Amino acid sequence: MRYAMSNCTKTISTDGRYVKLDGESVGGRPFSITVEQADMSRYLFGTLIQDAFPYLSAAEREVCISGMDAEDWKEMCSESGGLLRRS
Repeated sequence: MRYAMSNCTKTISTDGRYVKLDGESVGGRPFSITVEQADMSRYLFGTLIQDAFPYLSAAEREVCISGMDAEDWKEMCSESGGLLRRS
């Protein structure tokens, strides 16, 4: 959630139960993820992300943590380019 907390717009629902995180992946693709406020508090107080947000997919949790979506990972790990390219 480190990426989402520092790089996203956070909007709290009018009833205070939900937090909407709007941002862009490191590759520039937009994302929007809504979590429960109580779960956000649990996460901020040390609960593991997969335990705090079991209703998010692994990909959604990853973009919240690192800012990288599936396309970013594909690009980074491809043989034609990215960080893992062989010299």
